[in-house]
Amino acid sequence: IGNASTRFTVYYNGQGHTISNLFINRPSTDDVGLFGYTSGAELDSLGMIHENITGRGDVGGLVGYNSSTNLYNSYNTGSVNASNGVVGGLVGYNNSSSINNSYNTGSVNASNGIVGGLVGYNNSSTINNSYSTGNISGSSEIGGLVGANQTSSTINNSYSTGNVSGSGEIGGLVG
Repeated sequence: IGNASTRFTVYYNGQGHTISNLFINRPSTDDVGLFGYTSGAELDSLGMIHENITGRGDVGGLVGYNSSTNLYNSYNTGSVNASNGVVGGLVGYNNSSSINNSYNTGSVNASNGIVGGLVGYNNSSTINNSYSTGNISGSSEIGGLVGANQTSSTINNSYSTGNVSGSGEIGGLVG
């Protein structure tokens, strides 16, 4: 739902409902997730269960590219993979946005790119009261919660307990 030219821009309340067994296999496509690209939106109370999502870059279990969007009370339990680029269990690229009370328990992998358990790349954004317990692997900036966290971003009351492995900058919380 949404891409770089037709962005998802409205308020969506999942009311605690879940989406199960979603399968997306687009290894040569960017902005991949249930929501490919959001801008100025709000997403609340939506769970992704047992999905298998694969894209090239800006790939997330819920949102591929999250711009100026607030995300609340949402989670992912499935696997998220990228062939070359930014990937996160819930959000791939988080730009000028906030993520609150959310989590990921699924595995997140990239053969080449920035990888985070909850968020791949966190730019000018805030993460509050969130966590990741999934296994994370990659080859560049790899973090249990966030792959790369820019200095203008903040992480509050959040944690990661999953295994983190790779060959680049690796951190239990932030790569």
